[in-house]
Amino acid sequence: MAIESLKKLVTKKEDLTEEPKYTFPAIEDFFKLPKMYYKTVGLIPYDSSSKAEKKVSEILLRIISTVILLNLGFAVVMETMYIVTSFQNGENFLESCMVASYIAFSLVGFAKLIVVIMQKNKMTSLFQTLESIYPTPLPAEQDPYDTRQYFRYCLRFTKGFGGLYTFLVFIYNSYPIVQYKVLVLINSPNAIRVLPYSMSPRWDYWDGWYYLNYFSESLAGYTATCGHISADLMIFAVTIQVIMHFRRIIKALREFVVGDPSDESAESVKKADTALKELGSLVEYHNHILRITDDVNNVFGIPLLINFAASSLLVCFVGFQMTFGVSPQHFAKLMLILSSAVVEIYLICSFSQRLIEASENVSFAVYDMNWTGADYRFRRMLIYIAHRSQKPVCLKATIFVDISIETMSIFLRMSYKFFCAIRTMYQ
Repeated sequence: MAIESLKKLVTKKEDLTEEPKYTFPAIEDFFKLPKMYYKTVGLIPYDSSSKAEKKVSEILLRIISTVILLNLGFAVVMETMYIVTSFQNGENFLESCMVASYIAFSLVGFAKLIVVIMQKNKMTSLFQTLESIYPTPLPAEQDPYDTRQYFRYCLRFTKGFGGLYTFLVFIYNSYPIVQYKVLVLINSPNAIRVLPYSMSPRWDYWDGWYYLNYFSESLAGYTATCGHISADLMIFAVTIQVIMHFRRIIKALREFVVGDPSDESAESVKKADTALKELGSLVEYHNHILRITDDVNNVFGIPLLINFAASSLLVCFVGFQMTFGVSPQHFAKLMLILSSAVVEIYLICSFSQRLIEASENVSFAVYDMNWTGADYRFRRMLIYIAHRSQKPVCLKATIFVDISIETMSIFLRMSYKFFCAIRTMYQ
């Protein structure tokens, strides 16, 4: 007994002196934040292989998502009716512009949420494809991919972008009611009940309907914001994964050892055949990544197109209001929504540009190889992968727009043209 106790004590001491084992991020960690935002509105973007995910009541989530989306649609209809009424009466032009910016924001969020419902099977297939090529949780597998660095990179952008939009909807949802309560406490005659988004009441809410109406509009604003956040975070996470795989291909090509074709020994021929098979697997791996980018564009192409068009209107409507004399509080809210829209478009363009550069660098990696010392079969295969890499991949807003950093300037020019048109109409 004493010997066994001594062995246990020695084992514990050895465990304490061992170096800490570093954990590697799993693929689910990259998608944890967008899935969280999706679930808050009752949606599951894809079917996970995890058993815990399958135990969630899908019927309850469908009921929640249906009620939430109907509430968002009702809010958009009422705001549209307000704009129509204002134009018919020829009044409240500035307020109508503000409501129009809410409608543009809501339509984009609504479209992105509908995509999840309509194309859930494609999203599931996309995730399963990424999961199948993700490295196993072993240092020898994960270190060449540098998964920790890309995971930190993913968290930096997803948390920052998600926090910005969460702060935006929190300010818009809470500011009117907080302002009203403060004015009531100080017995101010200016204490007026105001809704967070609509400029006029849907009905007489002074007799108990105000808080229900306020909750409805706040929920609609949060739903639209979740549509923006979750879809964009999903795009960012997938794009980072694809960039990681492209750079893994680049690293593998540059470290590839090419045999000597002048050596005709049996061992040298065997090594050449092995190298040819390894290169063939890299070519197949490269084609696999290219197909993933096509799947991403098939899923998010239409929402991205709507995003660019609606965000241009949003920026010009908000900018138009900022050119007039508004209160400091209202100016701060306008500045917040303007910066959020511009940051969203910039990040999409920036990630697409990084994707373009990563896919193009594959051809440069092929050229950097010692291909002059390879046999003709090896060189012919290199020509194939180099030729395919010269057509870079990017995020696409359907077939109409190939997104890159240059798209940002197109977006700003379009917004300015809309701004000038609205300014002319007002004058």
